[in-house]
Amino acid sequence: MRAANRLAVHQSVVHPHDALELTEALPGTGWHSIGLHVGGTEEVEPWWRGGAGERNLARLVALLLETRVTVLDVGRVQLGTGLPRDDVHAGHGRVLDLGARFGARYVTARFATGDLGPAQRADVFGRLAEQARPYRLLPLLAPVPADRPDLVADAVAVVAPSAGGVVLDVPVSACTPEEVEAVVDALGDALGYVRLSARQVAAAGDGAAGLLATLPPHVPVALGGDDSLGVLRDDAAGRLPRLQQLVDGLLEHPRARARRLAGG
Repeated sequence: MRAANRLAVHQSVVHPHDALELTEALPGTGWHSIGLHVGGTEEVEPWWRGGAGERNLARLVALLLETRVTVLDVGRVQLGTGLPRDDVHAGHGRVLDLGARFGARYVTARFATGDLGPAQRADVFGRLAEQARPYRLLPLLAPVPADRPDLVADAVAVVAPSAGGVVLDVPVSACTPEEVEAVVDALGDALGYVRLSARQVAAAGDGAAGLLATLPPHVPVALGGDDSLGVLRDDAAGRLPRLQQLVDGLLEHPRARARRLAGG
């Protein structure tokens, strides 16, 4: 029996291929969803602006319906010292609008500067949460490394006042199942989804099985990683099934693994 967690692939791992090509590649691979960059990075801006953006929007919405692929999240919103409303969709307003059109659950955000104190960051993040609410999007601070308890605690202090969440980056080779369980428990409702490095998952192979064994089934798992830009640009459809098997192995509890191997 496969894990119940929603499994997503971020568009960045197939860069320079676009969201349409990734969506076409997913059916039959065991992956359910995609994650999209629709702003905040220069390489994706031309896809979603002007007439080309309108055409790509219409084509992707139609393709999502045809393939039954869903959108987990859109990003990225770059946060600074303030966040004035963007009702003309020139910046982060466009990210929110596209997220709603694609039916995404989350919008991801990062702080572009490290000079802000916790209270100021919480205030700016709260403004994003307020502006995202009419679009039915939940903002997530991304990424937060699971092997840095200090940064996890700091992120919770930022997102908790506005009931936002975080993207938890789990380094496959640097965490134990017990450490992952502890940080997931500490985050509680602030955990949006878990992100895994595509490179690290492939390198670890079956050796990391059970790393996410106690992750609650409602928490999605996304394949991405800042170190994995374009790692699947060649033959994504051919490589994604094996990566899905490896991620499923990360989610499989040792008891389930023992039962499966015993033929039960």
